Amino acid sequence: MSRRRLEAAEAGHGEGGAGMERWLLTYSDMITLLLALFIVLFSVSTINQKKFEALALGLRETFNPNPGLLPSSNGLLQNASLIPTAGSQTASATQPGNSSQSSTASSSTSASPGQQPLSTIDQQIQAALAAKGLSGLATETISKQGLVVQILSDKVFYAIDSASLGPAGDEVVDTIASVLRTDTNAIDVEGFTDDEPIIGGPYSTNTELSAMRAVNVVVRLYKVDGIDHNRLVALGFGSTHPVVPNTTPANMARNRRVDIVILGPGQQQP
Repeated sequence: MSRRRLEAAEAGHGEGGAGMERWLLTYSDMITLLLALFIVLFSVSTINQKKFEALALGLRETFNPNPGLLPSSNGLLQNASLIPTAGSQTASATQPGNSSQSSTASSSTSASPGQQPLSTIDQQIQAALAAKGLSGLATETISKQGLVVQILSDKVFYAIDSASLGPAGDEVVDTIASVLRTDTNAIDVEGFTDDEPIIGGPYSTNTELSAMRAVNVVVRLYKVDGIDHNRLVALGFGSTHPVVPNTTPANMARNRRVDIVILGPGQQQP
């Protein structure tokens, strides 16, 4: 072999040897990375309680700048859900020292804006009816039900077994509405009859007649007098709630009536 060929062979052998050793560098780098990964995984698997509490405290101070809003919270979700569940409010309301706060909260939210005391509305209705000489066509009573303004049907409707308002009835309802228009109290209009059965006519039962009397008053209150229809409910009770026994014609006349019931602040309609 010539000297030139020998040198070329030695040079080629040297380059091949160097290429064969390069994988050792890559392998050692991979082993180093795996070792670092295992060290990190091992350190994470063992939780230092003090460091964890310090981390939780830092998160709480960062994301909750006003810790006084939730004094019992540590910034993490607790066993008690933040969503109210059945019984949670009842339990807190019955705890000592919470009764006054709960009663104060309920009283502060019971009345809607614009609702007036029943005694004030009563005085205003009496004055309005008296000014027009209509005091004898209605009576006012304050009860647990509310302010009950009874309108005698024999005097304000056209005839017995009729549900149509007459001129006097229109005037009485319009006068009452002039007072109710200025507040937001809920209003129930209740129709009643005596216990005499209906024979003939457009209504087959006293319940139907009483309901139509109430409906006619409700319709006038919101169509003519401008009372918000969301405040109004019409109810027909027939002869089931007499104010006096149906033993005389005078008593039966008292039981044939329409009651406009103004609910007190916070009272709910049926």
